[in-house]
Amino acid sequence: MRSRRARFSLHVFSVLLGLSLQVRTTAQTGMSFSEPSANVLTNGDIPESNPQTFLTKVREVNVLFSATDWRGRFVSDLTQSDVTVFDNGKRLPSITYFLREENLPLEVGILIDVSASVANVFRAQQKAATLFLQQTLRPADKASLIAFGIDTRMVQDFTPSLSLLSSAIGDLRVGDSSTAIYDAVQTSCERLAKGRQSELTRRALILITDGEDNASKSTLQDAIAAALRSEVVVFALNTNVQPEWTDQSLKQLAESSGGTLLHAAGEKALRSAFGRVNQQLRSQYLLGYKPPHVNAQNTFHRIRLTSHKFGMRIYCRKGYYVAD
Repeated sequence: MRSRRARFSLHVFSVLLGLSLQVRTTAQTGMSFSEPSANVLTNGDIPESNPQTFLTKVREVNVLFSATDWRGRFVSDLTQSDVTVFDNGKRLPSITYFLREENLPLEVGILIDVSASVANVFRAQQKAATLFLQQTLRPADKASLIAFGIDTRMVQDFTPSLSLLSSAIGDLRVGDSSTAIYDAVQTSCERLAKGRQSELTRRALILITDGEDNASKSTLQDAIAAALRSEVVVFALNTNVQPEWTDQSLKQLAESSGGTLLHAAGEKALRSAFGRVNQQLRSQYLLGYKPPHVNAQNTFHRIRLTSHKFGMRIYCRKGYYVAD
């Protein structure tokens, strides 16, 4: 009996010690990892067919954002005091944490169109994608390569190896008869979410295509929904020589996730577009805050970030849903 009491006492002491260390660590970092971050939505990109998809219990909202100055240059030296957060129009008195991109690993998926319609720019796509990875990836980062035409296929799974990624890009061949962009985006975003190891990881998908979808079973709204659920920022590089034909859908897809649309017809334009994506990825911030009225059921909360700095423009998602 005495031996059992001793073992029980030792177990209780170990549990209490573990809880004490956990509380102390959370207090030191100012972060809470107990709940997944909220799915964040823009006003016009909420699929009507299944709104329940986005409802989640929210104890803390994570917002990934970037900012440009009055000249359109990305800003990488913002501090917590430079940014004010509004939730449903209410200014928040404090935020939980504020991190710059150098503190956050990057997981990026390169999603390349290999249908016959992009044959004229395909070699330029390969060269620009390889150069982008060489300039962007750091030791803590990972990238994957996904090709799509009528089907979506993983060419190289997530790896920090530039040699594996470069080899995989060089082995790609163009020629699929059809293009299923929305299916590919949906599949790729789900893959990015599945592979994540931390909520505090930046996830990005770089879509390289002419935007001419003619084979998807999914819709544009399905692709947007996947990006929002996975918290993936989508950058759309439009290689169409007449981009006005496909800009609208690609822009909606990118901007709804917090990303951007860039024109990339030709090798020079592709290099410029990849350079712009690299600048934005290397000028990102992540902040977290506890939202007001978290018990409000089925409520859409609008997010607005502002800065007192002259000419500052902040790019982020526009809101999130809260469920009881």
